[in-house]
Amino acid sequence: MLLGALLLKLPVANRGLSFVDSMFTSASAICVTGLIVKDTALDFTFAGKAVILSLIQIGGMGYMAVVSLFMTIFAIKPDKRQNIMVQQAYLSSRTNTLMFLRLVVLTTFIFEMLGFILLFLGFRDVFNTNEAIAHAIFHSVSAFCNAGFSSFSDNIMYFADRPLVVLTVAFLLITGGLGFIVVTDIIERLKGEKRYLSEHSRIVLDATFILIVLGATSIYVLEYGNSLANSGIMSKFILAFFTAATPRTAGFSVLNIGNLLPTTLLVIIILMFIGASPGGTGGGIKTTTFVIISNFFTSTLKGIKSVNIEKRRIPEELVNKALTLFLISLILVLAMIGILSFTERHIVKEIGLLPIIFEEFSAFGTVGLSTGSLERPVLSLSHDFTFFGKLIIIITMLAGRIGPLTLVATVLKRKSESFQYPLAEVQIG
Repeated sequence: MLLGALLLKLPVANRGLSFVDSMFTSASAICVTGLIVKDTALDFTFAGKAVILSLIQIGGMGYMAVVSLFMTIFAIKPDKRQNIMVQQAYLSSRTNTLMFLRLVVLTTFIFEMLGFILLFLGFRDVFNTNEAIAHAIFHSVSAFCNAGFSSFSDNIMYFADRPLVVLTVAFLLITGGLGFIVVTDIIERLKGEKRYLSEHSRIVLDATFILIVLGATSIYVLEYGNSLANSGIMSKFILAFFTAATPRTAGFSVLNIGNLLPTTLLVIIILMFIGASPGGTGGGIKTTTFVIISNFFTSTLKGIKSVNIEKRRIPEELVNKALTLFLISLILVLAMIGILSFTERHIVKEIGLLPIIFEEFSAFGTVGLSTGSLERPVLSLSHDFTFFGKLIIIITMLAGRIGPLTLVATVLKRKSESFQYPLAEVQIG
């Protein structure tokens, strides 16, 4: 993030940029968020856009995948410690980590190349060949990495009536949000190397499908007479589908978020908090965490001691970890909202607290959606924040990308219990 900020601060990379805005842009890119305090299309030169795109690619694939490229070039084999780091970074149990990392890089390249071709076909009617190629590359990488950065000032709202562009971006962001474990699992299943998908993949695919369907239906009903009023029936479905898919940590927008109903914003906030799936390019508490917690509550209400999903019992340790992650994430976001409500009280007095709540959840989910700046509507609301307000959003983006549990683990030391206290009798409820 610091290196990216220094590169973006170079005169050759920008057209007027303070250091805090440089830090913010770098953090947003490396955390694949998409919140912007400067117009990517106008405030950065070609070199600046190249730096942003490089940060997005590294942040999306994961630095271990990038390191694997150099290890492959120089024929370096990973040691035991590096294998453990890869397994933790991508939540993979594979023993051949270098092969898995190569598969991550290859998968990324294939999907981004496919996205580039389709987007080029969608852009070539509007731009000349060179411009269409540049925009297609930028949006393909940004979409698959769930970054939400756009080389257009109005994001991709201009192409809202072009299904090829909208559906291609949706396909890329959903695929990237599934996680490399699920994507490689599906590829191996299609190639016949596996008979069945893993429990993890089935849970992720089911949760992704349900969340998108419920989200799209809610947005379609709520915005039918509002932001979707001037669109045709088929266009309404496509725009509602895209608006439900993009909060899964992508951040691209085909509708003006600032014009959405408060209830719609609440639906999007929930989707942003849940986020994408483990081992992928997105943030949030993850779909698997949401599924485990939902089943835990259901089991508790039914009086069932164990949490069962897909005819499999979830280990108690994993359930406790999911509950801890949920609680820490919620506390973190609420604490940051409390700080922002004080540092940005001038904004709260003018437009209320909801836009700031939305901005904070967007930062934590590494989404990038925003109700928009009051001064420059094409930018995120963070543009209007004070220095401390922008710093809070930077910290939130980092926490959302590396994970709240990892952040807490760097502060608190793990201890093993050498003894146990007597049981306490406490009544609740």
